[in-house]
Amino acid sequence: MSKSELEIEIASECLNGKKLFSNIHSFNLLTFQEVQTLVKRISSDKAIVQKYSLKSYSDGKLGFLGSHQRLNVEIKTTNGKDILTFFVKTVPYDLPVQAEYVLDKCVFLKEKIFYRDIIPQLYHDYKGESWTATCFLIKKNLLLFEDLSTKGYSLRNKLFNKELIVSSLTSIAKLHACSLLAEARLGKSLKELYPQAFVENAFSETGKTSEWFDVSVNAIIAIAKHLNLDASLIPKTCKEVYAALKMSSIKKNVISHGDLWGNNLMFSNSIPPKCLLIDFQLIRYSPLAHDVIQLLYLCTDRDFRVTWEETMLKHYYSVLCETLNSTKTISVEIPAWSELIEGIEEQRLAAIITAAIYFQTVLLDEKLGAEILSDPNSYHEFEFKNRNETVLKLMEIDPIYNKRLTETVTELVEFSFRLNELPKPT
Repeated sequence: MSKSELEIEIASECLNGKKLFSNIHSFNLLTFQEVQTLVKRISSDKAIVQKYSLKSYSDGKLGFLGSHQRLNVEIKTTNGKDILTFFVKTVPYDLPVQAEYVLDKCVFLKEKIFYRDIIPQLYHDYKGESWTATCFLIKKNLLLFEDLSTKGYSLRNKLFNKELIVSSLTSIAKLHACSLLAEARLGKSLKELYPQAFVENAFSETGKTSEWFDVSVNAIIAIAKHLNLDASLIPKTCKEVYAALKMSSIKKNVISHGDLWGNNLMFSNSIPPKCLLIDFQLIRYSPLAHDVIQLLYLCTDRDFRVTWEETMLKHYYSVLCETLNSTKTISVEIPAWSELIEGIEEQRLAAIITAAIYFQTVLLDEKLGAEILSDPNSYHEFEFKNRNETVLKLMEIDPIYNKRLTETVTELVEFSFRLNELPKPT
């Protein structure tokens, strides 16, 4: 797809997206023919679809920028009947307020471009184990994936242990290596080839996302005051996140996942566990350190980072180098270790800010999160008006929620008083 065609698609879907959910009842997400074609593609047998159904994947809230469903397909083969299952992600049309926000942020379209156009480039020269789930079908309003749960993959506690972090960093290093390999083969950066896929949509200084950001910062201030901390520099400090989200002018940039909280990584039941990255709705074109330090702040606590951060960085770097060196047909300049370490310090503040903002939502109990975010009024209030009272109340009743927000906001306040001493992203 050319740059001009991509821009037309982006403009068409983002600017006119609000019209899509007004006629939600007028179309089917999947046709019988599409399901039959899917089954023929993945089945070695001459399977015939008998019937299929879509149901909610979970009673809880797995993610916050889409609707997740399970597709069950009953098939008939020469050996009898069988049931195939798939994971389906759609715009949450059943919640118009949320659907409007998702369409406005272009998160669904961004992920569609990633799987349709960018993934083939990333896997072109890579011969190792997969680092993401297989996407079988891409439609304007739907993405259909393999159901990882049937292969023994699952979500884990949102506070990862050493084993899970090692597994996570292995997959992140492979993603980054594939990005560097693809660009070496193509002779162009992936951002040049797919510019609209890397438009920043997680943090924006305009529109609804700006309102969401301001509400999040206000909640951080309320938490800090609740903890008897000086929150006077928090508003100024939180604005520093914008500079860290831009591509580097002097360091190697790679496709970055950009949203590495616990529910966006799934792990096998093997020993040691293997990790697959999911939900590429907020991808960025960033220096290597961006994903690495974000993972450490979103998925570990302060004690873990103090004890294991250097060891984890060395593991990530070794996998990156090993993956780049494993492809003999393409020569890639391996980024220096010093570049990674410098980048980590430049990206650390943004990772803390991201954690302090994200934790308010992503650490909600899944059922409670579904209750709050599935009601239009409570969703609008929590996301775009004021969540201070709700967050403080939850901290009182949920010790894990309390511990992680307390720890992160405390560290952010500490950094706010060292702002002028901190290295700036370069």
